Amino acid sequence: MLKSIAQIFSSHILVKIIGLINIAIILSFLSISEFGNYSYYLLMLHLVAIIIDPFLSAYLVDYKLNDYKKYNLGIFIYSIILLPIFYLGLSFNITVELRVFLFFSFSFVASGILKSFLNTKEHFLKYGLVDVFRQSTIFISTIFCLYVLKNNDYLFLLELNYASSFIVMLLLLPFFIKKREVYFKIKIKSFKTLFKNAKYLIFYTALVPIIAFIDSYFVEKYLSERDLGLYSFSLKIYSISLMLVVPVFTVLNLKQLEVAKEKKYLDFLKKHLTKVLAYSFILLVGATVFNYLITQYVYTSYKASFLDTTILLCAAFITYISMPFSFLIAYRKHNFLFLLSLIALTVNILINYFYISEYGTIVAAISTFLAQTIINLGAAILSYLLIDDKLEE
Repeated sequence: MLKSIAQIFSSHILVKIIGLINIAIILSFLSISEFGNYSYYLLMLHLVAIIIDPFLSAYLVDYKLNDYKKYNLGIFIYSIILLPIFYLGLSFNITVELRVFLFFSFSFVASGILKSFLNTKEHFLKYGLVDVFRQSTIFISTIFCLYVLKNNDYLFLLELNYASSFIVMLLLLPFFIKKREVYFKIKIKSFKTLFKNAKYLIFYTALVPIIAFIDSYFVEKYLSERDLGLYSFSLKIYSISLMLVVPVFTVLNLKQLEVAKEKKYLDFLKKHLTKVLAYSFILLVGATVFNYLITQYVYTSYKASFLDTTILLCAAFITYISMPFSFLIAYRKHNFLFLLSLIALTVNILINYFYISEYGTIVAAISTFLAQTIINLGAAILSYLLIDDKLEE
């Protein structure tokens, strides 16, 4: 398991470094307000995960539990069908450039196809390379846009970033996916059964991006553009602190399914609890020190974001100590995950709605911390309370 995590982590750390340099360059060209608008627009686009990730999560669990031999690319047809509806939904909140939306969405779908397939086959090195190619393409196109074309319009930048990324993802498809390992068939009956069995998992996976978006929505709606820029900076540092989540979760998702099959949850918990607590604390300290140095000595205009970022880093700590021991997906107790996400969403909305205009961005950070605690720590605690390997037998 550690070898698989290391394979993804090595590429993921490279992706984060490239992404960090990319953001550093963008920060030097945009004002705090412009950076806030850029980040908010990008966050809105990332909500497309709502109509893509839920189907992939459900299919991954189904694929592994039933030991399928070939990957059905037909699972993506539902995401494509839902794209126009999703675009109309976005348009109610902000004016979305159609070209930017299409390039971003198709890039997201193409990378989703690659990563989902490679995940089911446990080709973790190639899985990581997909993100490396994607982020490298975005970085190169950013350099070209800002330094060669000398265009710092963030909408044009996003269009160029994701048009380039989409092309690269298409070029990777024949290299990473072999024809003999996949097929395309729209199996309505089997998909209906899949969605019926995993409906709560699908709802939960759809709610997670919304919860991550809520705080920025309220900052944009009730506070100033400068506040949005400062909070967007906090979210970037928070994102960097979560660099281990993708590699760990990708491998754990499969490992937990194996543990569930063998009914050894309690053994897994006892074996890894102390190590997880220690590593998570080290990550929290390292991220906090990084946050201090970057705001005090590098991007001094973002000093005011320090407290918000620190609160978000505590949310990352909760995620790390909880994620390995959240077995609700592996044991197919999806309804509890869905319930936790509904509670988290409600708490997030209520806190922001009643307090953000009075107390500012710190409320957004606290609401995110509470939401992540409810979902992640709640899932770990419920796993311990609900899962009894002897009863499962």
